[in-house]
Amino acid sequence: MTTASPRRRDAEATRARILAAAQREFSRQGYDRTGIRDIAAVAEVSSTLLLRYFESKAGLFEAALRGTMRLDPVLAEGRERFGAHLADLLLRDDLDVNPPVLIALSSGDPVAVEITARVTEEQLIRPLAEWLGGPDARARAVEITMLATGFVIYARQLPMLPGQRLEPGLQGWFAGAVQALVDGAPG
Repeated sequence: MTTASPRRRDAEATRARILAAAQREFSRQGYDRTGIRDIAAVAEVSSTLLLRYFESKAGLFEAALRGTMRLDPVLAEGRERFGAHLADLLLRDDLDVNPPVLIALSSGDPVAVEITARVTEEQLIRPLAEWLGGPDARARAVEITMLATGFVIYARQLPMLPGQRLEPGLQGWFAGAVQALVDGAPG
C-alpha cells in the first residue's frame, strides 16, 4: 500500500500569492476595511499561515506597498518620454493594483500613513530625486508623486458615470506637467 506523501508547500509561490491578494484587496478597500481573513481567503491560505509569512497586517501592508512601488518601468523609458509613459501606466485598465490608489484608500489609518510615508520616501522620492538630479530634485520628485496621486484619484476613484472616461486633454496635461518637472521647470 502506498501512502501519499504530504503536499509540500512552495513557500515562494505561497508568499507571492498572499502578496498579490493583499495588493489587490488593499487597492480595492484600503487598509482599514481590509482584514487578514479577507486576504487569506483570496490567497486561499489560512490566516495563520499568512501571519507566519508577514507577522502582522502592518507588515503585510508594507510588503504589499513596497511590491507595487517600482520606478524601473517608468525610468527605463528614458527622460524624454517620462511624463507620457507615466500617464499611460497610471491609466492602464488591466492593472489590479495601482500604488496611488492603494495610498489614497489607506490614508485614513495612522499605521498605514506612517508606513506609506516611509515607503514612499524610500522607494519613490529618493530614487526619483537621484534620477532627476539638480539642487531641487527632491522637491520635483515630491511634486511628481503628488501629481500622480491626484491624477489617479481623479481618473480612477472619483465616482463617475459608468463607462465615463477621463476628460479629453487631461492625460496630455498630466504628461506635460510631469515632463516639465523632469526637464527641470519649477512646479
